[in-house]
Amino acid sequence: MRPGEKLRWEAKPAPRCYTFRRVNLMRFSALFFGAAVLAGAVVRLGGELYDSVVLSRLIYLFPSIALLLGCLPPLLARLEWPAIFYLLTDQRLIVLRGLWRRKVSELELHEVQDASLLSLGVHLGHVRIQGQGRSRPLILCCIEYPERLIGLLERTD
Repeated sequence: MRPGEKLRWEAKPAPRCYTFRRVNLMRFSALFFGAAVLAGAVVRLGGELYDSVVLSRLIYLFPSIALLLGCLPPLLARLEWPAIFYLLTDQRLIVLRGLWRRKVSELELHEVQDASLLSLGVHLGHVRIQGQGRSRPLILCCIEYPERLIGLLERTD
């Protein structure tokens, strides 16, 4: 933090919410896995198709890809979770994240144009903050009691 900067709010994402935030990808991978296993069974049962070397290899490749799509994102998110911090000071909003390398995203408070809330439950949600001169918004995932952050950001305007 800068000299004279005061911390007004800090948070970490809710661990279960952050880990499983890509649940639609996991659902897709389950469907893809089922279709790949079914297609593999059809290829195995059709004797003349099984003679093809390419098809005999693909029946193992597609279910493996489906398992990776379903298992890898939540595992990586859970490993990244301890390194994620959200900080709001009297001058800026700071997001610290990164699995192997620390990434710091900052947004000066006077640059905040809009802060919106995507509610995931009674006191849980994603906060999307758009800054001046930024093409991409800053998204704080899985915040518990996000209305506190929204209230603090609105008071700075």
